[in-house]
Amino acid sequence: MAYKLCTLPIDGGGKNMIKIGDFANLFNVSIKTVRYYESMGLIVPKYVDIYTGYRYFDEENIKTMQEILVLKKLGFTLEEIHNFDKTKIKDKIEKLNKEKNNIETKIANLEKFSLKGKEVLKMNEFINDAKAVGKWHLLGISENMNLAKKEEYIEDDYNIKELYLLPNGENYWIIHWTRGIIYINEIECPYEIIDNKMYVTIKDPISKEDEKIATYYNVNHQEYDIESIKCKDDTNIALVEDKEVVGIWNAIDFINNPNSFNPDKLQTAKENLALDKFIFESSFEVHIRYKDNNYMRDSKYTKGYIINLILPDTLCKYTIQTINNKKYLIVEWKSGDYVYGKVINGYYVLERQE
Repeated sequence: MAYKLCTLPIDGGGKNMIKIGDFANLFNVSIKTVRYYESMGLIVPKYVDIYTGYRYFDEENIKTMQEILVLKKLGFTLEEIHNFDKTKIKDKIEKLNKEKNNIETKIANLEKFSLKGKEVLKMNEFINDAKAVGKWHLLGISENMNLAKKEEYIEDDYNIKELYLLPNGENYWIIHWTRGIIYINEIECPYEIIDNKMYVTIKDPISKEDEKIATYYNVNHQEYDIESIKCKDDTNIALVEDKEVVGIWNAIDFINNPNSFNPDKLQTAKENLALDKFIFESSFEVHIRYKDNNYMRDSKYTKGYIINLILPDTLCKYTIQTINNKKYLIVEWKSGDYVYGKVINGYYVLERQE
C-alpha cells in the first residue's frame, strides 16, 4: 500500500509521520473509527495541526493501534482496553505482533525525509474584492471542487468554522487575504465565490499540496474590525468556593484531548512545558507561575473555572481527576486561537503537591 510520509517541524517531534487516512488504511479501519478511538483516549496522534485539524501518526501510534486491535480480537471491550494493565498480556502481544511482519516491514522501510524549512508565503500588494469582505460560515468540507458544488461533505476536523475577511486584507489571528487568495497560517489558499458561497482550497500544512475544499456561505458583508470579532466568555460570574482545588499544583503534561491523559505515558516532555505551577488560595486568588521564575501573574477562580487565565474575557474550565489515588488537575488552555477561532489549543495537566 502506498502512502505519503511527512516530516513535521520541531513542535511535532521532527519525526516521520503518516496522515489519518493512510493510518486508517494501514489497519483496514475507517477514519471515523480512528477518531472514535482518539475521543476515548485510546490513541493520541503524535501531532495535530490545531488550525486545519490534520492528524499525523508515528511509529509509536502504529504500535498502539496494533495493541488495541489485538486486545479487541482477544475479546476485550474498548472500555476495558482503556483501563487495561497491558503488562499482564505483554507476552501474548509480542507473539501476535510477530504475525504482523508485513506491517513491521512497512514501518522499517519508512523513508526519512528532512524538512527544508517552512516556506513562508508573503502577501503582495493588497487587491480588494468587495464580494469577499465580511463574515463567512462553514457549510462543510469536500474532497474536491466537483463534490463541493454538489454539497457532498465529509466528516472532518477542520477548525475554522467562522471566517472573517477584514477590510484592506487586515490580518487577524492566522488569517489575511487579497483578491483570490486567503492566507491561512501563511499558507496560500485560493478561493472562488459563486453566488453566495465561497470555495476555499485548503492545503496540507506540511506538503502545501491541495487537499480539500472548504465551502462557506456569506452571513453578511459587514466591515468588521478585530475587536468586534473576538470571542468573549461571560466572566461576570459569582465566586464559589472549591476546597478541593485549594493548594499547590505542579504542571506535568500538556495534552490535546482531556480524555487522553495517562500518568504513565506523558505526551509532552516536562522541559517543554511553559507553565510551572498554580497556587490556589481560599480567597479565590490563583497565582500562576511559569518556568521563568520572573514571570508570575495572578488571577481569580471560581468553582470549575479560572477567570482570565491567559487572556481577558475568558473562562478556562478545570476538572479534577483521581487516578491510582493521585489527584490531577486538567485545565483548558484558551489562547488567541480561542479568542479568534474558538479553538482550544489543549489542556495542561497538573499534579497536586503533597
